[in-house]
Amino acid sequence: MRRTQFRFPVTTLVGSTLKNIHDLQKFHTVERKYQTKLFLSKAVAGILEPFNLAERMIWQKRIREYWPQTPPLFIIGFWRSGTTLLHNLLCQDPEAAYTTTFQTVFPNLLLTQAWWLRPFINLFLPARRPYDNVSMDMDFPQEEDFGMMNIQPTTIYKFFLFPGEFDSIIEKELFTGSLPPEKVSQWKEAYQSMIAKAVFSRGGARYIGKNPCHLSRTGLLKEMYPDAKFIFIHRNPYQVVESFYRFIHTIFPGVQLQDVPPDFSRENAVRFYATIMNAYLQDRKKIPASDLIELRMDTFIQDIPGNLGMIYEKFNMGNYSRVSARVEKFRAENPRPSHNSYPPEPETIRLVDQYASGIVHELGYNGNDPLMF
Repeated sequence: MRRTQFRFPVTTLVGSTLKNIHDLQKFHTVERKYQTKLFLSKAVAGILEPFNLAERMIWQKRIREYWPQTPPLFIIGFWRSGTTLLHNLLCQDPEAAYTTTFQTVFPNLLLTQAWWLRPFINLFLPARRPYDNVSMDMDFPQEEDFGMMNIQPTTIYKFFLFPGEFDSIIEKELFTGSLPPEKVSQWKEAYQSMIAKAVFSRGGARYIGKNPCHLSRTGLLKEMYPDAKFIFIHRNPYQVVESFYRFIHTIFPGVQLQDVPPDFSRENAVRFYATIMNAYLQDRKKIPASDLIELRMDTFIQDIPGNLGMIYEKFNMGNYSRVSARVEKFRAENPRPSHNSYPPEPETIRLVDQYASGIVHELGYNGNDPLMF
């Protein structure tokens, strides 16, 4: 029987290492009420340490030598913009390799222990995400930074654990490529390891990743993978900020080690949106037009087969007809995400106009169009 609540007695750090957990919490405060949750997370991680070591010993040479033979494809977009739907659809291709929910929680055990651990953990995972009704499963595609947090300590996803330090974490770690050289090298090594493991595990030729954090990393990814392809999917800024604000209040209680501060507001969410989106809009100039596709979420949903066909053609991924039946089967079995449940509050509209009016116009939206709300 699958659970329905998105609350757990442990954090996703159960799949990390004790050293990495120590590095993650080194400069952050775990509130007293969450000490037991952290202790249990560390206890599970400690029990799994020998298995982590065994996987490194068996696979580290192959992982170190791996290099993608087919250009990776990165799906980017702000949270709640349709990235999950697009990722799920593209990953129906048998030639796709991708990080799964299991890999992001247990990145150090994927290649040796998944055979028994994956079905066991699936029993404790909600059947659907509580904030948008999207199906959940340990084998489903998942965004990468949850897994990166379990391998190395550089990620803004620490704000899920430490929401009281939301702004500080974003300020210090949003721009991965600007960190000290040793941290950048550590991040690159961990990321390449994650891609290699996904390819070895799934058996696909083309890695397809989905990661909103990559909005501020396109330059770094192009440096690492010169032939990489990008799909940027976006949604009306007023809607997406409102959805993001509600999303974080839904997901934080399931993983947090600090309470969400009473003064966490829509302004925090809007400032974050403006910062990361401006980073992408600046860096996209460096991506060749042949390597970039930009999509509006509403336009994509209106003609999913046509847009997927366009993606396949532009990025030389073969004929879309070879996977169309798989895609339609997935769509029939999974309901459309509930993205439009809440119209933007007046405060959201005011703050987006204050901090991100340029982004609204750059993306081609009309802030005065009531149909957008």
